Amino acid sequence: MYGIYKTARYLFGSWNKAVKASGLKPNPVMFSEKHIANDGHICDSLAEKIIDDWLYSEKVPHQRNISYANSPYTADFLINGKLLEFFGLAGEMKEYDKIILEKRKISIKSKIPLIEMYPKDLFPIEKLNQFLTTNVLIKK
Repeated sequence: MYGIYKTARYLFGSWNKAVKASGLKPNPVMFSEKHIANDGHICDSLAEKIIDDWLYSEKVPHQRNISYANSPYTADFLINGKLLEFFGLAGEMKEYDKIILEKRKISIKSKIPLIEMYPKDLFPIEKLNQFLTTNVLIKK
């Protein structure tokens, strides 16, 4: 996908200009469209809302947007003393991948386990159930 992104930026000047040229509505900024989970949490993406709604339906206590120790970064969720991140744009943007690496380093240094979740873990629903049950409900 990075090749497409790079090409679109070269040809149109920006990704959003390419999206607009295709007749679609671009996002003014990354993660601009928020979603409200069933428990009232504000989520940065539909994927985060799906995860939050699963946690709520399973009565799993969780917190949103938790700061990483001594950094400007936040984690999507804190559950049972573990950070859970949905890395939905992994491999799509170089800057995003750098942030993933930084979050991994901070997690190791602070000794707070990091659970990494990707789009392949979200669908179909059986994958979501299996992933979250294994990584969140079962204590490791």
